[in-house]
Amino acid sequence: MEKLVDFNALAALRPGEGADAVRSAMGARWRPPAPHDAGWIRAIAHTGGFTARLDATGHLAYVAFGPPFPADVAIAGLTRGMSQGAAVAALPQLRLGDRSDIAAASRYVADVSGHYRIAVEFHGDELHSVWFFVRNAVYPPKQPMVYPAAAGPPGAPFRDPNFKLAVLSALIEADAIDLAEPQALADAVLSQHVDLGRDGYHFIREAYDYLVRYPLTDADLAQVESITFDGGAPIYRYCFYYWDGTTPEFDIASVEGIARCVNLRRFEYISMLNAVDIDHLVGLAKLADVSLPGDCRHADGLLELPALKSLSFHEGAVDERLIARLKQRGVAVRIYR
Repeated sequence: MEKLVDFNALAALRPGEGADAVRSAMGARWRPPAPHDAGWIRAIAHTGGFTARLDATGHLAYVAFGPPFPADVAIAGLTRGMSQGAAVAALPQLRLGDRSDIAAASRYVADVSGHYRIAVEFHGDELHSVWFFVRNAVYPPKQPMVYPAAAGPPGAPFRDPNFKLAVLSALIEADAIDLAEPQALADAVLSQHVDLGRDGYHFIREAYDYLVRYPLTDADLAQVESITFDGGAPIYRYCFYYWDGTTPEFDIASVEGIARCVNLRRFEYISMLNAVDIDHLVGLAKLADVSLPGDCRHADGLLELPALKSLSFHEGAVDERLIARLKQRGVAVRIYR
């Protein structure tokens, strides 16, 4: 089982500590900063509100805690949600600092040592975030992102290239692959700087063509535990930066090949997926939570999912006979009407 992030160990991190301390606290979520990260520790978006940056010597120079970092984990005696009075009582050296850019927010600062400072921000009278930082820290320069060469036919190893985008999005959210920012990919595939503020309102064919041929190994696919079909998924900003979700460029017709994602546990339909053939899900031995679009084919295959625990779908997608058999097996069934 994957080692969970140790939030107490994260809360104890301070500027001056090395990368090994961060790696120990983050467990399997740890990814060393790549050259294009400029010291920012990757995978921070999925470690519960923890953010950190290493300086040019490989030591922490910035450590921050914000939502959804657990409110019951103390950070230098402070916890998210506590009042300003309680925070100052716990850390008397705090002094009201500059006004925050956020309305109804206030910020306190204090010198923790000769090496670094603490800053605390309150929204209203509740502690929102805490961060420690080294003033005048020197960070590694940001290097251009180096992308792997495209390989194979569009969509491989899946039939539908747009389904591959959904899988890539799942890998981004699982911190399993790094595509840097949409700006970096656009610049790379077009071999020039792209003004996304202007051109991001259009589909970038070169970015799409690269992503649907992005090389994926069996080891990559084994890291996919959850796939969500949703127009708000992060992958779409890479090939249509300001896409509003109302046009059909990314509609998915087939999930054929999904069985390659051998550790898939959750299959969630929100939008994008026009239909699903349950035969393509058969063989996913760990698939426990499934939600389906209205067009569901070969639904009897649901009985061949040994780990299935919950199923949701729109009325009419699954017949009453099958619903009864699934309930007899202990599957929780939810029908949207």
